Amino acid sequence: MGDTSLAAADARTFLPEEDPQTQAAIVDLVEELRKRGRSVADCPALLTGPDGSPQIPLPTQIYEALLQVAEALSMGLAVTVAPQHMTMSTYEASELLGISRPTLVKLLEDGEIPYRRATDRPGAHRRVKLQDVLAFKERRRTERRRLLDELTADSVGAGMYDKPTNEF
Repeated sequence: MGDTSLAAADARTFLPEEDPQTQAAIVDLVEELRKRGRSVADCPALLTGPDGSPQIPLPTQIYEALLQVAEALSMGLAVTVAPQHMTMSTYEASELLGISRPTLVKLLEDGEIPYRRATDRPGAHRRVKLQDVLAFKERRRTERRRLLDELTADSVGAGMYDKPTNEF
């Protein structure tokens, strides 16, 4: 069967179609999937190859990933699929979060993101779980959204939306 392992270097970016008919087909696909709903618990999604090969049931996780890719492409956005290890270095985690490595280390030391020290090598590098990094990212996104909503409500309450921008 060969080596099927994937590395982060195997990332692949999918660009939206430039052909209007193909782009329209992707938009139609997303609309049809939205009409049917995302749940596949009662009736799993099936994958059929372009050659009409037998249908293979798709696990829900893969169906959801494909739906997200189709939605992004239908909006004219590019999508990058990159395999990730379940544990990562502080460098990899900082890249994923879009922050500097020293900032990430501070978050680790402050207990914002759990970590462990690698014991298999000298120097005891910190390792973080991907799920913990993603959970932190989601908490940060949620908090930003909450603060933005609060700021917007305060601005509306103060009547600032009625003023031209040059008065701020």
